[in-house]
Amino acid sequence: MRYAINEKKERVEVSHSGEMAKCEICKSNVKGRKGEQRIKHWYHHERKTIDCDDWHEPISEWHLKWQNLFPKKNREVTITRKKISHRADILLNNGLVIEIQNSSIKFSDIEKRESFYEKNNLIWILNGNNLANKSILTEDIFHYKYKLSISIPKVFEFVENYDFKKILNNILEDTEIGYLKSEKNLFEIKNENILIFKFIEDEITDFHLRDIQYKYYVACVYERLYEQIELEKFRKLIEIEYGSINEKICELRLIKKYWKKFIDKMRYPIFIDNLNGINENEIYYYSKNKIIDKKNFIDHYLKYT
Repeated sequence: MRYAINEKKERVEVSHSGEMAKCEICKSNVKGRKGEQRIKHWYHHERKTIDCDDWHEPISEWHLKWQNLFPKKNREVTITRKKISHRADILLNNGLVIEIQNSSIKFSDIEKRESFYEKNNLIWILNGNNLANKSILTEDIFHYKYKLSISIPKVFEFVENYDFKKILNNILEDTEIGYLKSEKNLFEIKNENILIFKFIEDEITDFHLRDIQYKYYVACVYERLYEQIELEKFRKLIEIEYGSINEKICELRLIKKYWKKFIDKMRYPIFIDNLNGINENEIYYYSKNKIIDKKNFIDHYLKYT
């Protein structure tokens, strides 16, 4: 426990060993510990348990480093619900809780914390040195050389209930065009009505034949949905293009070794500090597979202090 209440009703840290104060949660006496081999902290010397908050964990230098980035009023803040109290590592003014996790944690404890802080919302910051020290973040580079685009009209005035999004969805699910969405190909939908496929290798050797096939597939989907209502007019509005491109895309890939399984049980956003493969001024947003500038990350949350 980092903070306790002194005689002046102030939240204070330990200044010397043997110093006395009160626990903010249970109001019992706590004693200060401070020395060269341990990080200063308060402990419940009159109780059989070390701490009245059963989520209590030893304080680490890494833990303090993160807490100290935020004002004192936002550090180790007590939250009480239904007569149960816990200390949040960081509680921002907008209600967001930041849990700074330096050591392993049980699945059941993750569920309890996320349930308790649910109304506040929550993010996790994990210490990669302890929790993912054998894992490494790498960058794969993919060179795409060919692009196929399939476009259908957004509006087709001849059909009352025309839905271009439904047509696109059926094209991807019910025709051979959907097979182009493989792991090695890049896929996106542009302007809502254009299917884009990018290839590393030349997968369409006879474009004239494929052009006929793909237009036939699209027309078949249209016909199943709207029968033959102005089918030929719709067919003429289908546009298919194929050509060369020169596009390189970098994709982050986390190689997990001796990975702590509890991490994937966390429901709220996870950020990993000190991960192999990133710089000291970066933090890895595991939930979104993104590298974030650490200063920008901190500045974003400091706005709510």
